Amino acid sequence: MAGRFEGRNVLVAGAGVSGRSAAEALLAAGATVTVTDASADRLVALASLQAQGAELVAGLVEPPAGTDLVVTSPGWRPDAPLLAAAVAAGVEVIGEVELAWRLDQEKEVPARWLAVTGTNGKTTTVSMLESILRAAGVDVVACGNVGLPVVDAVRAGHEVLAVELSSFQLHWSDSVAAFAAVVLNLAADHLDWHGSLDAYGDAKAKVYAGNSVAVANADDEWSTRLSAGPSAARKLSTLSTIAMTAPVLAPV
Repeated sequence: MAGRFEGRNVLVAGAGVSGRSAAEALLAAGATVTVTDASADRLVALASLQAQGAELVAGLVEPPAGTDLVVTSPGWRPDAPLLAAAVAAGVEVIGEVELAWRLDQEKEVPARWLAVTGTNGKTTTVSMLESILRAAGVDVVACGNVGLPVVDAVRAGHEVLAVELSSFQLHWSDSVAAFAAVVLNLAADHLDWHGSLDAYGDAKAKVYAGNSVAVANADDEWSTRLSAGPSAARKLSTLSTIAMTAPVLAPV
């Protein structure tokens, strides 16, 4: 049975690490892929994708005719000319994390996603999750903003994904519904990108959409507020910062 990306014309915006992984995954899924970046030099590094059939075009400011989907790198702002032009033309724009989720859902047994976001502590937390679960014999990998693109983790077939998600990645994710998720904390950050603290919080709150389990930090007002929002999960576990860290830091 054909997958949802087979035969589709997809534009990948950004030739960095996540853009390369997205393009590779889309080519493997049977899509026709174009990759664009403001830097022609960065595109040169993707010559192997061109050999696989991808078209590399520097500096596009609007999607090529016939584009069905745009997959953007997380750092691209919504008001970037290319993305704004795509939206104006009715072309869906998603991020690499959303692409990974959609590819994962096509599997007979999708991975179980454990999603972590927050202004501080994300990498530490997903690394702890990975270590704890590996010690328990679970096939798990830390991915996302921690370094390994989520689409690569999905394609590798891991059973559980400990996913670090930035506000940028969450902004471009519309259907991701992790099994469990947490907003560790929230402080003024990336306001030049989001425009306001409320908009930044709205992006973070998307981590709770559709989960089975939501975890909030009782010591952080924003965390508890976002976990109780309209996208709140069916079950809420509230932990204080001390309760979360003390067992891990205690000597054994």
